[in-house]
Amino acid sequence: MTNTPSTPPSWPMRPGYRDDLFRGAAEYYSRYRPAYPQALFDDLLNQAGDGGVLVDLACGTGEIAIPLHTRFAHVHAVDLEPDMIEVGRAKAEQSGATNISWSTGKAEDLAIDEPAQLVTIGNAFHRLDRPLIAERTRQWLAQDGCLAILGSSTPWSGTEPWQAVAVDVVARLSGEPGRPASAAPVIAASNTPARRTHEDVLREAGFVDVAEYQFPTPHTWTVDEFLGFLWSTSYTARIRQDPALAEGFETDLRAQLLACEPSGQLRESIAHYYILGRNPDPARSFS
Repeated sequence: MTNTPSTPPSWPMRPGYRDDLFRGAAEYYSRYRPAYPQALFDDLLNQAGDGGVLVDLACGTGEIAIPLHTRFAHVHAVDLEPDMIEVGRAKAEQSGATNISWSTGKAEDLAIDEPAQLVTIGNAFHRLDRPLIAERTRQWLAQDGCLAILGSSTPWSGTEPWQAVAVDVVARLSGEPGRPASAAPVIAASNTPARRTHEDVLREAGFVDVAEYQFPTPHTWTVDEFLGFLWSTSYTARIRQDPALAEGFETDLRAQLLACEPSGQLRESIAHYYILGRNPDPARSFS
């Protein structure tokens, strides 16, 4: 189902993120990131097809590669952070996923020598060189193969009172600019670097049938689970890497969350989605 886009209005065309933002986050990422709903995976494969080769870029600890491995003959999973690959490989072994090849490196540097049916990117396209990745993906894909950008909302885009509390505490202790969770997205000034939506980037690269499909999912966190989730994010990188700061952060945030929601049950609707683009097949005609 396609509704109002859940992705930001636009992202800079060239990312400027540090390479170490997820260092030390792999165990938290594996344990506390909400899983993509099965309905999303079913819908994605119904549209994109399965079998053959799946390439999962910026794969984290296997949140896409492992659930989908039974639907493909072979899976390539790559991530910049060695800890993510180590944890993902261990999870794959535990689940019997023996057809996944794990590699550490930049998605932009990956070499694929067999046509892929599907390329996926989960919650990370904005961190990559999007035009280059879109171009490379079209080279990797078989004709009529698909690129799918998966994602989900975060507290920074939420409107629940407890989410605003979390955003403000993270901003204060990380030293990074923050905004209330209910604030409107910042619109770039005319003199800032070029920005495009994910959909724009895919269309400009030549993908067709580009559309977003949403799967909102009710979710309830305990305070401990939500803290674990925050430790899995780039927002807390500076805090996570300083033990004294991390201890104070947990104490402060726990107290403020419980003051906001005494039950300790933090409810929200997570906006899971995927954006699909199809590699044109010359045998098909497109309107």
